[in-house]
Parts: sequence; structure tokens; C-alpha cells
Amino acid sequence: MPTNRNEPDYQSYTRDILPDLTGATRGPVARQERHRGVRKQPITIRIDTDVVDAFKALTKRTDGRGYQTLINQALREWLQQRELRELIRETVREELRRAESG
Repeated sequence: MPTNRNEPDYQSYTRDILPDLTGATRGPVARQERHRGVRKQPITIRIDTDVVDAFKALTKRTDGRGYQTLINQALREWLQQRELRELIRETVREELRRAESG
């Protein structure tokens, strides 16, 4: 029985409705399928201990992904935000040039 009325009762649900596992794979085959097209390059990098410890602590609160995966995700998000900031800067500069010349 769920502790909150808004939460579904997953135990009863899974007892009554079984998932279709006919196409399910596990082990190395499943891992290869999940990572198909994803290329990662092993590198050696020095990161402050407190930063690594913080990411390792985050893995305990996430869906079980490793700390290296979380660091990779954080770097990817930083790059995307950086690209967005650069785009905004370029747009603002262009608009200021237009305003000055027009």
C-alpha cells in the first residue's frame, strides 16, 4: 500500500500487469546496445579531491550512474550553456551596432 494517496502502488501493479520481456537483453549485449554510437576516450586528468568526492557523493543520490558519467554530464551542460551565452553576446553586440548606426 502506498504511503501517499497520490503515489501509485507499484507492487500491486507489477503483480497484476507483467512487462513484455520478449525483446529484453542483458549483460554485455544490452550494454553494447545502450552505448551504440557513443564514443568515449580514456584520458588522464587531475581533479581536486573535494570535487571528485562531491561527484561520488552525488552518485549515491542519483539513479546509480557513476561519478565519471556525472562529471561528463556536467561538462557537457557547461559547454551548452557557454555556447548559449556566446550566442546571446553576439546577438546583443549586433543589436547594439544596429542601434548605433541607425
